[in-house]
Amino acid sequence: MGMIVLNILADVLYDLLKPDKPHLRPRSDCDITYLYSEHRKLNKHIPSNLWGGTWQTIQNTDIAIGDDIERIRLTRNELQHSRIFKLDDKRFIELINLIGDILKRFDQNNKPTRLYTDELNDILAKTISAEEVKSIENEISADQSIIDNIKSKNRFT
Repeated sequence: MGMIVLNILADVLYDLLKPDKPHLRPRSDCDITYLYSEHRKLNKHIPSNLWGGTWQTIQNTDIAIGDDIERIRLTRNELQHSRIFKLDDKRFIELINLIGDILKRFDQNNKPTRLYTDELNDILAKTISAEEVKSIENEISADQSIIDNIKSKNRFT
């Protein structure tokens, strides 16, 4: 989910902003928070319920560009400020469906060279094998051992 938010959704906001802001920073220097603030300053695509909305104030029928900018911000905030690193299946499916709808609308509006929905589908198609999971777990375990070792040495200095 993080790959989707950090890459595709930031690309969407960047591509939308670029024609209106000729001296925009390079894409690699722009995250969702920065891009959202630039859209808000520009005030070109105003959300139906104005800026800074909540999930409760955005209706399914609110499909203006500004509404989708708000949905991107809310999705990013939900994932970045979550205290747990895991989405339950129900919320994951809700967010994927929501992001899919947003990307379809931006495919039509931004007309990217490679469709955002194709990028989303590529990410969703990627799977991690059991061996890859075990390898990552082993790396984390080894890193934790190193950290614990450093901490124990620092207690006595």
